[in-house]
Amino acid sequence: MSKHKEKYSLLIIDDEANFRESLEMAIEDTFNVSVAGSLTAAREYVKERVPDAILLDIRLPDGDGVEFLRELKLYGQIPVVFIMTAYATVDSAVRAMREGAADYFIKPFDVEKLKREMTVYLENQLLHKKIDELDKELKKIATPFITSGTGKMKPIIDRVPMIAPLDIPVFISGETGTGKERLAIWIHTLSGGGGDMVAINCAALPKDIIESELFGYVKGAFSGAAATKEGLVEKADGGTLFLDEISALPETVQAKFLRVLEDGIYYKLGDTKERRVSFRLISATNSDLTDPASSFRRDLFYRINGIAFELPPLGERRDDIPLLVSTFIKEANYAYKKQVRGVTSQTMEILVSHDWPGNIRELKWCINRAVAVATEDVLDGDITAFKTKPEKTPPPEDDVDYSIPFAEAIENLEKKHIAHALALSANNKTEAAKILGISVRALHYKLKILNLHV
Repeated sequence: MSKHKEKYSLLIIDDEANFRESLEMAIEDTFNVSVAGSLTAAREYVKERVPDAILLDIRLPDGDGVEFLRELKLYGQIPVVFIMTAYATVDSAVRAMREGAADYFIKPFDVEKLKREMTVYLENQLLHKKIDELDKELKKIATPFITSGTGKMKPIIDRVPMIAPLDIPVFISGETGTGKERLAIWIHTLSGGGGDMVAINCAALPKDIIESELFGYVKGAFSGAAATKEGLVEKADGGTLFLDEISALPETVQAKFLRVLEDGIYYKLGDTKERRVSFRLISATNSDLTDPASSFRRDLFYRINGIAFELPPLGERRDDIPLLVSTFIKEANYAYKKQVRGVTSQTMEILVSHDWPGNIRELKWCINRAVAVATEDVLDGDITAFKTKPEKTPPPEDDVDYSIPFAEAIENLEKKHIAHALALSANNKTEAAKILGISVRALHYKLKILNLHV
């Protein structure tokens, strides 16, 4: 950790007082340490403040550490959790990593190694956070619909600057992948009204939790509601709320959301206190909400359909493909640290004539894939073609050496598991993480700590 940065805050949760106090003394030079001797004390602590990291024992007198890890997800800002375990509970530690824990340390452990590995992980997470923030800023700055200004997109491009400052709902329709969210971001960016844009994909959430995500809930509203949660309508207060795939909004929630739009009034789940909000609504769907077979309320549709945009499929705006390709190459260069200048004329002809059933989204990921693996500064060939099943290198053979210490054997086993997953996924880290049952960030951390190279 840099000497110019403040120490990370760390909460140690362990029921053995002597061990807890000695560990606190050993690592307080690196972390701002707080301690809790039980899950009850830990719950009270995180209600008041969320530390940067938690060092959590699996077995505690008043509960299971893995269950507490699940509870932490209800507190909004989720700390990095490291597990402490004995040899006999390694399986529980692996289960905890599948629930989101960063890593586990087997007691007794080397304190200096523990400090070093936790610090590396936290610094790595901070770096990823900064990259994500820069990526979001890049997406806001880059005009999402850079086009030639001709054809079916011209009326849309001309209207956006005029309607963006107006406090009126916007409804965007169009096929999947035509750029509805990008249009929403552009409208919000040009609105000049301040506040954040809060987005939710209604189709991506189970129907039984959409209501709690939208309106939030109070402590004790239902089983597992250990703390009061802020809803998305509250987060969007003073800004923009973007509801993607609004057609998936359950009927029971539609009536409550209509009242929010009409009166600005809502209630958190389990609460009787009336709350007020004010936000700009942008909604989008690829469905026909006026279809008689649709379960979408007509009164809600009339309320959200203030200013309507219908985005044409990419096949109907082929003149825009060259400038979209240029935009996506710039974004991919930033993401993959490449310096691709463009595509050859033959490649551009292929791109313009391609059907693009997945619309702009398909074009974007085609360019991303080509830039990511590019070895030249100009893309050449048919980059729309790719193997659906990448060639796989054979997994490494097992060769267990029972003469080495147990800790070293575990480390070797981790290396073999990771190498095996990378081989099965053709070195695709996202797929490898799924095979291992851990997050992509946890995989990156393991690759760094174990000094593995893809």
